[in-house]
Amino acid sequence: MARKTKTTKRLQQLDRTAAKRSSAAPPGFGAPVDDEPAASWAAFIAGVILIFIVFTAMAVFVGTRSIEADLEARSEQSLRLAGFGDITAEAAGFAISLKGQYIEGQDLVSAEGAVVAVSGVRSVDASGVWVVAATKLAAGEIVGSPVTLEWTGDAVTVSGDLSAEEQRVFVDESLAALETAEGSVLFTSIDVDDVQIIEGLASEDEWIGKAVALVGSLANGLEEGSVTVNPAGEVVTTSGKTETRQEKRDLVIASEGFIVALHDVGFDLTDGVIGPPKPPPPTREEVEELERTLAELIEGKVVEFEFASDELTEVGETLLDELLVPLREFAAVPIEIAGHADTQGSSERNLELSVRRAQAVVVYFVEQGEDPNRFIAVGYGDTRPIADNSTEEGRQKNRRIEFIALEE
Repeated sequence: MARKTKTTKRLQQLDRTAAKRSSAAPPGFGAPVDDEPAASWAAFIAGVILIFIVFTAMAVFVGTRSIEADLEARSEQSLRLAGFGDITAEAAGFAISLKGQYIEGQDLVSAEGAVVAVSGVRSVDASGVWVVAATKLAAGEIVGSPVTLEWTGDAVTVSGDLSAEEQRVFVDESLAALETAEGSVLFTSIDVDDVQIIEGLASEDEWIGKAVALVGSLANGLEEGSVTVNPAGEVVTTSGKTETRQEKRDLVIASEGFIVALHDVGFDLTDGVIGPPKPPPPTREEVEELERTLAELIEGKVVEFEFASDELTEVGETLLDELLVPLREFAAVPIEIAGHADTQGSSERNLELSVRRAQAVVVYFVEQGEDPNRFIAVGYGDTRPIADNSTEEGRQKNRRIEFIALEE
């Protein structure tokens, strides 16, 4: 048997002492701690906080919508008391948008004033209101509600009164046939359930197809909008909102033919498509000075592109960089960028190329930090020559980009 040394005895004493202390220690001291209860409490507290946040958000939303509904109800009550029973109010926060119609001879400013007087209303937009001619109806003549075609994205809803079920089917099928600029289906969801058939109404044959075509032209440029046709007042009203001057101009051009067609059958247009807020207009002196400076910088030069392309060359970009100096100095002056071509090639190709080149200049300026809302790109093709197209020198002068300073 091995002999116990003093060191061995001392170690055994220490072990016995530690064991006694461990057994005598109260719970939670000197023993491993189980952290599972703590984790459970943390998860519980996190869940309570999440539920509180969700209910708070719901309360805010419900509360906001409740406030808006109250504003709408009180605004419409004020409108009725003022004699505008066919105008409705829609609230977005404390801002009220008016929609509907009023009789010729009434003062629309009075309707706006009636809503402004409502406690809590901060602003009023009456661009969605149209006027109805105050004409006397012939005996027995039936007047229906205006027809409204309203869209959001690829969904469109039709409401109002039509004279026959065949007209409702026509509208449904015509909307389904509309296409985007890329050739895909414009509307994948079409709802005509709110259309009412009223016997005795005058036929819509003269205008219904033109109205649907107008919707197609506007919906290609507006994510949300509407077209309302009021046969009794012979008024067509459009609504929507564009982000840039260019978008607004493109919509005007795209819908011009359909508006003319509706005008030819007796309708006037109330344009409720809102463009971007206009900055303070520049002074005439600023416009003239910028016009002179741009003309001096570009005299004898051209904004150069690759052959038969809208891709800028290095020379072209260098000239645009020079033009940016005065453009930034007179930042309040809007600019029309006009593309032109010579007569080589077809007129259709020349027009298309001149548009793309004008747009390429806008893109370049925007990439350099300029406001896209300031510019309007226009293509004139070969319709505005400044030199003889029978010579190479003349054709070079005609292939050009012009910069036109605008007053508004």
